[in-house]
Order: sequence, then structure tokens, then C-alpha cells
Amino acid sequence: MSRIAAAFTLAASLLVPALSAQSSENLTASVPACLPSSTLEQLTKALDDAVSGPADKDRACLREVVLPDARLIPLFRTPDGVYSPHTLTVDGWIDAVRKRGNTVFYERQVKVKTETYGHMAHLWSTYEIRPTPDAKATVRGINSIQAVFDGQRWRVAQILWEAETPSETIPEKYLP
Repeated sequence: MSRIAAAFTLAASLLVPALSAQSSENLTASVPACLPSSTLEQLTKALDDAVSGPADKDRACLREVVLPDARLIPLFRTPDGVYSPHTLTVDGWIDAVRKRGNTVFYERQVKVKTETYGHMAHLWSTYEIRPTPDAKATVRGINSIQAVFDGQRWRVAQILWEAETPSETIPEKYLP
């Protein structure tokens, strides 16, 4: 009986490292490489990268760049002309994007004004949305981004945004 136990122990000691290596290789291969956010400039690039792409994109990098309880708030004009915020959680935003089917878009912050104090920052950012990374912008607007620095990286606490309309164009001072 002790020979059988010894054989199982030997087999287990040889198999566990091999299985462990395989599972971490598979895990590493499936996790997307996220852009760093140790500076505010990196944060805007990481955010653009995380929200851009196909609707069914893996959103692991979005979850890395925003706080778990972050709020994403588009401001819409209702049919009666009233402007109304629509507050979304990160999961709510991901679900809303997925509902658009195979729509692909690329967001780029083209001008950012930053105010900071201590470990908090406000980014007033003009964005453009394109159907491909190099196409002409089809939508523009302003993001109001609140971010916090944890000592290692910046993360988004909230984004409030409003798209430009023909009746409310982006002022020249916010354009690149």
C-alpha cells in the first residue's frame, strides 16, 4: 500500500507543476495586454484603447482602467428637448455597447485640459469617434472625466459626456 501511495505522490509532484504551467500559459494568452495608466496622459490613451474596437471586444482592460463602482454617464437630449443623464455602471455600459451588434468604433481624445490636486484629477477632454482608427471623425463631444491616483496608477471614477449636435457645436477653445 505504501508503494502505491508513494507512486501517487511522485506522480502528483511531477504533474502539478506541469498542469500549473499550462493553466498560467492559457490564462496569460487569454488576458489582453492593457495599456499602463501611471500618468494622466497614459490614462487617456488606455481609456481610448479600452472603449474602442468591436462591440463584443473583451473589456478586461476597461475594468482595469476604471474603478469597480465607476459611473459612465452619457447626457442625452430627450424628444421633448430636455437634457437628461443616463447613469451606467461599467457592466451597464458594456451591455449597451454589445446591444449595438457588430458596430465598431474608435474613440480618441484630441484635446485634454487637466486639473489636479493631490491624488485626484479632472480631465476636460474633447473626443472624436471614428469607424476605423484612421477614418474621419463622425462624432465629436466633450468628456468630463474624474480620476484618482492610488500611488501606482490613475483610474477613472466617473465620466460624464455629451456629444456635439448641430445646434450645440464644440467651442473653438476645446478643439485641437
